[in-house]
Amino acid sequence: MTGLRTLVLGFGAIASGLGRDEKMARYFDFACHAQALAAHPGFDWRGVVDPAPSAQADARDNWQVPQVTAEVADAVQAVRPEVVILAAPPGARAAAVAAMPDLKAVLLEKPLSGPEDNDGDDLAAICAERNIPVLVNYWRRADRLSRTLASGGLVERIGRPQAVFGLYGKGLANNCSHMIDFVRMLIGEVATVQALGPARAAADSSVPGDQALPFALTLEDGQVASFGTVDFAHYREVGLDIWGETGRLQFLLEGLSTTVFPRAENRGLENADEISPDAGEMLEPTVTDSLYRIYDNLAAVALGSATPWSPLSSALVNARIVDRILQSAAEDGRRLTVD
Repeated sequence: MTGLRTLVLGFGAIASGLGRDEKMARYFDFACHAQALAAHPGFDWRGVVDPAPSAQADARDNWQVPQVTAEVADAVQAVRPEVVILAAPPGARAAAVAAMPDLKAVLLEKPLSGPEDNDGDDLAAICAERNIPVLVNYWRRADRLSRTLASGGLVERIGRPQAVFGLYGKGLANNCSHMIDFVRMLIGEVATVQALGPARAAADSSVPGDQALPFALTLEDGQVASFGTVDFAHYREVGLDIWGETGRLQFLLEGLSTTVFPRAENRGLENADEISPDAGEMLEPTVTDSLYRIYDNLAAVALGSATPWSPLSSALVNARIVDRILQSAAEDGRRLTVD
């Protein structure tokens, strides 16, 4: 079977550069889009669009992409893409998609829009009108362990959540949006948000104008997830800590460390239990092929045999939550609904 004709817009770190990170290679077989596209039989990777000569040289020399150009129109004419990977910054992505008449599916990198455009909403409107499905690369939606936990495995292991704590760096729109999405995936939808401190510029974020601040999410079932932020100049961490009725589940190092702590007899008090901090069971990480599994889903969606695991409609909810958190901060921490 011939693979889907595929075009990549934007060929920087997410599309290619992370594949050269030697430490990531120990844990991630597919750390960038290029690695997944080169290996996946469902795709015929024919083109790359990027204005940077260095990115064009990378695509030609390291990945042997046959059509490499700085112009979308030239690539569309040469490739006639059925699938496009949008790894370029927002601003003109909706217009690029509008110029691709043969599209069957889109894979989008966040952020959905820039600080001065509505690219995500415009893209959603164009794709809805043409019935083109859009996936957003919230990769935990494809991770095997995360999907098992979301489908009942979390409650089986630790009972119903009682308290949820999150930690992130590099900005709300950057890494924190992944944690917001993860909470929604594992526990439930967000009803209200509340800033717990003033917003500050996230200077280390790759998203222009990104902000960072502590905040709380109240879920539809009344559960509260509280988030703090750390400066990656000191160390890197993006994690989630869930305390359930019968155990604790801790996600650290962006999926490389997932530990279950059991309930046991309290060592310091009679007729009481504890969550044993020194009896944790580390679960086998499954992050190594999560991006490849996104492409599994993308191919099936493009062929009409599956629904998106991480649809644009869900990603727009994450963006709305981020916007409301920032609005809450601007209004001195007023609690706001997510609508």
